[in-house]
Amino acid sequence: MKDTIGKKNISFGWIWLLIGLVMGAIMGLWSFNGPLPSPVGDYTSLPRRMLRLSHIAFVGLSFLNMLFGYQVDRLVLTRKLKKSSSMLLIGGSVLMPLILFLAVFNEAFKYLLPIPAMMIIASLVIVVIGIIKK
Repeated sequence: MKDTIGKKNISFGWIWLLIGLVMGAIMGLWSFNGPLPSPVGDYTSLPRRMLRLSHIAFVGLSFLNMLFGYQVDRLVLTRKLKKSSSMLLIGGSVLMPLILFLAVFNEAFKYLLPIPAMMIIASLVIVVIGIIKK
């Protein structure tokens, strides 16, 4: 694959997937009566739910970035719009699990979650426009 806008999202997606799976493996050490006690409370505590959601965000957003990467260069959009959409998706994908992780330690961070959500939504709105224009 030559140097394209999508290549960055595909590479990012694979890296993000690896981080998410390593995070899940670490979390598994205190799940299901694992060998370690949970450092973030019992299964139903808000901090532990935020941590699980952070792990899921890593994994889910990695796949979204890979899918985006394979699609973006085929869209009927200007290079600037494609690049903007790529950066919004990567930025939102970084901020979402990061903010969820920070919310484990300080619940007030959860109020920042609309920022990465809107970045991801904006990116996908651009993609949908590019698909509709085909």
